[in-house]
Amino acid sequence: MTQFQARTVAFIGLGLISGSLARALRGSNWRGKLIAWGPREASLKRGRALGVVDDYSLALDEVIEQADVIVVGAPPAATASILREIIGKLALATHQPIITDLASIKGYVVDSVSHDYPHFVPGHPIAGSEHSGVEHSDPGLFTGREVILTPLPHTAAAAVAQIEAMWALTGAYIRAMEVQQHDALLAASSHMPHVVAYALTRALERDASDPMIHGGGALRDMTRIAGSDPRMWTDIAVTNRQALLAAIDQFEAEMTMLRELVDLKDEQALEDYFSICRAHRRDHDGILNPIAETAPEENHEV
Repeated sequence: MTQFQARTVAFIGLGLISGSLARALRGSNWRGKLIAWGPREASLKRGRALGVVDDYSLALDEVIEQADVIVVGAPPAATASILREIIGKLALATHQPIITDLASIKGYVVDSVSHDYPHFVPGHPIAGSEHSGVEHSDPGLFTGREVILTPLPHTAAAAVAQIEAMWALTGAYIRAMEVQQHDALLAASSHMPHVVAYALTRALERDASDPMIHGGGALRDMTRIAGSDPRMWTDIAVTNRQALLAAIDQFEAEMTMLRELVDLKDEQALEDYFSICRAHRRDHDGILNPIAETAPEENHEV
């Protein structure tokens, strides 16, 4: 396996995901330096005080010059803007570090880069939390989780190998795919579930009887991700608009079908429908709960 050879990793934006990656690298057998840049010094100071990074700078050029690997951790629109600036600076420079990003949209980000920089490896770790901020970073966040890389036709194989080696240090596993495939899959598996959670929460908020105060485990699990960062999810909805609309349409069709079965009181069809869903969910329990042991079967809120 390729060894991660970077001496200095620079994080452009220091939040939950980038901070968790920094902590995971710190806890591995890699012994390099971790530095950061960001628009808010308070977050950078907090990251240094927590031991997430060794140092930071408010001068982007200074951080770029020190880095062997640059990790851009920001919402998609901001990631696109930052990458455009960094790659613009490096396109003709002698110092050309490897660059990767953490954004959950790849098409918008890749299309915004103005140069075919051979050391850029677009990436997306499939892990997160409803919390935000470097203070919530977790070194075990990526253990057993998938990281998707979407290298471009001009991306150097050596750069891809180094980013794979970096993520291997976190306990994650790597999968490569094309940009468009990534955005369609993530719209269905991540972005649309967040939209559903927001819609359910808003429906409850509009109900004058305040059903939320009677909620149990089902409501907790279904609405947890509605506590995520509104700015980030607005950004995702806009930058992955077409793929998200297709996923919402598919979900809406399922809801229409399910409503019909309930309206018809078709017990056999309903049981068949729920059985298919239960089997499909349980078939993927090892992916969705890679660390947790399978809990005993329970019947809640009957």
